[in-house]
Amino acid sequence: MFGKGKAKKTVVVETKPYHCMNIERIQSELDVNVTTGLTPSDAEQRLTVYGLNEMRGGGRPSAFKILIRQLANLMTLILIAAVAIAFAIKDWIEAGVVIGVIVLNTAVGFAQEFKAEKTMDSLRKMTSPTSRVLRSGHQIVVPTVDLVPGDVIYLESGDVVGADCRLFEVFNLETDEALLTGEALPIPKTVDTFDDVELPLGDRINLSFASTTVTKGRAKAVIYATGMSSEVGKIAKKLMETNKAKKTPLQKALDKMSWVLLGVAIASMLIVFGANKFKIKNEVLLYAIGLAIATIPEGLIAVVTLTMSLGVHTLAKKQALVRKLVALESLGSITNICSDKTGTLTQSKMVL
Repeated sequence: MFGKGKAKKTVVVETKPYHCMNIERIQSELDVNVTTGLTPSDAEQRLTVYGLNEMRGGGRPSAFKILIRQLANLMTLILIAAVAIAFAIKDWIEAGVVIGVIVLNTAVGFAQEFKAEKTMDSLRKMTSPTSRVLRSGHQIVVPTVDLVPGDVIYLESGDVVGADCRLFEVFNLETDEALLTGEALPIPKTVDTFDDVELPLGDRINLSFASTTVTKGRAKAVIYATGMSSEVGKIAKKLMETNKAKKTPLQKALDKMSWVLLGVAIASMLIVFGANKFKIKNEVLLYAIGLAIATIPEGLIAVVTLTMSLGVHTLAKKQALVRKLVALESLGSITNICSDKTGTLTQSKMVL
């Protein structure tokens, strides 16, 4: 099943109803003996096949990407074009004012998003860095990223579960699965086998899932899914697929206004040129360009960014993290927050 010499590749672990399998069937499926665990060579080979036990594609973007994101909007691009024109006609004052607005807007937006990304990066690292596993009959501590399907893992109170696993020995075990199922109370676990293949995730109490926390007891389990193949990984994958968010109504309105103003600026230049019978002299050109630049509200984008930044600062005082400034528009339109019967959103599980 795990022969040598295979090239490194990403393999999605087959989705099987592990909650419906008894431990003997699972040992056969994963080619492991739960009394001795994997050998170091088996673990190394499986790591080559399945890859590291980590979430891919969710790392913190570089400072350069955040900077580009601040500049990549129509109004800013028009202002940059206005700066180039101002320099071309040697209108240093106008150029300096517009540059100041661009720098202020970019600096505020960059500082806010960079700080938020650093906070998000810290949250990503809030996982158990090591796990206790059984290999060649001995308990050893390994980095959580090195866990592989077939590893026998030990769980005890306070541990963050390193990967999705099937429990085969439990002692008064309870885990907090709020991040996955929304249940506010810890879930008691069992080793019983279930028959219902379509059993909801929250009812598969003979399984333990990656990134959940052991609140009580201890257990032994066999890992069957790691990294992006785990339940948390599947959620991360869906989020990555929808990562390209649509523009907000405010962004669309600003883009529409930018196009209108650009059209007005061009029309103003044509009117000036037409009034002079298209005899474009230096004085006429300077007047036309100056009029075009005057139609563009240089301070608007800075006002919008500063207003959003103040909103982010206010939310931060309430212990709410806003990753992107544009998210404020959606938050600002919320009047009520509805939660399920567990009260997950109202009992210190999430703060908005």
